[in-house]
Amino acid sequence: MIKRTVYYMLILGIFTGALVCAVFAVKDAAPFIKSDWEIRQLREEVKTEENDPNGEKMTGDNIHWDQLRKINADIVAWITVPGTKIDYPVLQCSTWNEYLHKDYKGEYSYPGSIFIQPGVSFFDQHVVVYGHNMASRAMFGSLHDYESKDFARKHPDVYIYEQGRTIHARIYSTYDCEDASETYLTEFRTGKEWMAWLTMTVEENYYGMGVVPVKEDRVITLSTCSMGRSEDSRYTVHSVVQKRTEDIDEDQMEGD
Repeated sequence: MIKRTVYYMLILGIFTGALVCAVFAVKDAAPFIKSDWEIRQLREEVKTEENDPNGEKMTGDNIHWDQLRKINADIVAWITVPGTKIDYPVLQCSTWNEYLHKDYKGEYSYPGSIFIQPGVSFFDQHVVVYGHNMASRAMFGSLHDYESKDFARKHPDVYIYEQGRTIHARIYSTYDCEDASETYLTEFRTGKEWMAWLTMTVEENYYGMGVVPVKEDRVITLSTCSMGRSEDSRYTVHSVVQKRTEDIDEDQMEGD
């Protein structure tokens, strides 16, 4: 009888422990689940998925910018990387790393947002876009798909949408680096410095992508935390701007 009681108490203890762990797991996961759900809702509300009959990519006109700006004036762009889960608004910080743990509404959220730092723009010679490396592959977690050469060659495109403008960039380099390394330089005093930086990004590349940037090019870098490395290690994906298209608002043209 005593043995049976001990047995049942042991089973109950295991069950209770498992239940407590499950509760904490759900509690820990809750911010990430909430973030994913809210982003899915946002996509449905502000994006139109219609492509033209020729199958061209969407443009900035497929996004309801007025609606986004009402939510948060810091939303300055939208980033999409075909073949990955990257399909997010881009927030511009007013203070350094402001959106590291803020959602697109400006509210605290551990997963944070995809963001650029204060004072930069996608017209700059080099702009860095930051996002967390989430285990669910949300935010910039799926950037690590580019550790595979085969994947990278099948999915080399990055699209940045701004109001009235579409930027198409082509990935040319990907590697791990330290967060305080020259990878993150964004100001260059001379063309020689710029070319030296471009050469460095090509030399650090894990594999060739068949694209080599030249002096006149502009670069968009996507950055997230590395996997299985030190806390200061970052995984970076460099892309060179191929085309910048000014989207035409037909309604506006008719009104002119």
